Amino acid sequence: MIENYRLLLLVLLLSFHPLSAQKPKEVIETFFESFHQKDTVSLSGYFMRDARLASVQNSLDGVRTKKESVEDFIKAIGSIPDDLSFEERLLDFNVVDASGMTLVLTPYEFYVNGRFSHCGTNVFTLVKMESEWKILALYDTRNKSCEFSNQTN
Repeated sequence: MIENYRLLLLVLLLSFHPLSAQKPKEVIETFFESFHQKDTVSLSGYFMRDARLASVQNSLDGVRTKKESVEDFIKAIGSIPDDLSFEERLLDFNVVDASGMTLVLTPYEFYVNGRFSHCGTNVFTLVKMESEWKILALYDTRNKSCEFSNQTN
C-alpha cells in the first residue's frame, strides 16, 4: 500500500516539471513562452550547465559572430525594461533526430514593441538528460530581411 502511494507521489512530481515527457518542439515552445515573459528563473532551467550560445549577424559589412554565455543571456533578458515588449514569432519547426541529440531549426521574425526588428533562423541542439530535454547549444542568425519574411527593412 505504501509503495503505491510512493509511486503516485513520484508520478505527480514528475508531471509538474515543465520539461518532463515533452517532445523537442514542445520544449522550444515553452522556452519561448518563458522568453517572452522575461522569466529568467524558468529560462535558466532549459540549458545544460555548459551550453553554448552564438549569433551570426549578416550585414553590408560582412558576417559578424557573437558568442554569449547562458549567464549573460539570462542577465540580458532580466535587464529588459518592463515597458519594452518583444516577440519572436516562430514560422516553422524542422526537427531532426540525430542519434542521442535532436536538432530543431526554427525560422523566425522578431518584433520590438510591435515593430519588425529582424529575422533569421534558430538552431537548437537538444539532449535528453534522464527524462528531460536540455539545450546543449543555441545558435541563431540575424538579418534585416529574409526570404520567408513579408517584412523588409
